Amino acid sequence: MVPQTGRAARATRESGRQTRDALFTAATELFLEHGEGVPITQICAAAGAHPNQVTYYYGSKERLFVEVACAAVLRAGKRAEDDAATAETVGDYTEKLVGSLLGPGAPSVELFTSAMLMTGRRSELRDLITDTLRTLHSSGEVALIRTLMRTGWQLRAGIDVESKAFWSAIFGLVIQKTATGESFGYSLEEAVAVIFANLQIPETVRNTSID
Repeated sequence: MVPQTGRAARATRESGRQTRDALFTAATELFLEHGEGVPITQICAAAGAHPNQVTYYYGSKERLFVEVACAAVLRAGKRAEDDAATAETVGDYTEKLVGSLLGPGAPSVELFTSAMLMTGRRSELRDLITDTLRTLHSSGEVALIRTLMRTGWQLRAGIDVESKAFWSAIFGLVIQKTATGESFGYSLEEAVAVIFANLQIPETVRNTSID
């Protein structure tokens, strides 16, 4: 086999990156709309790729799904933090944060809960989930805890524990919403109350200014 020249090798790598990115983009759109049951052939048709390229670039459809889900939930968390940035009170901040995650961000959070369940039977994918959870626990939700601390609210435990409690509540609410349909019995105010209860935040803190 004749070795590729530097230019040819770079072109091959670039083509590979484009194919990998096209598969990821197509899979993101389809998984968010239809869930993990989307067939590889449909993803490849949307990406202009071949089924064996999913295996080549991702190892399996399941790994592609988990990578998509992890990226999606991180985007949802960042968007929720941005949405809440203009809030003036603790209650408004929490409503915007939770409203974003249970509203526009819900499909992404739901996808991630499915990915977490998938790792129960695909242990080789657990590192992806673990790394994503670590990032979630140290970013957007920490902003909520620090916001609350500025009001004089006292932590029950370390900030890492409180952060995990926040996301556990969000995942639980999204699973309920998924299981029971679009209207799952909670208004935004009730969902915020669940978060407050889960973190044991006094209701009197709700109207406290965060300036």
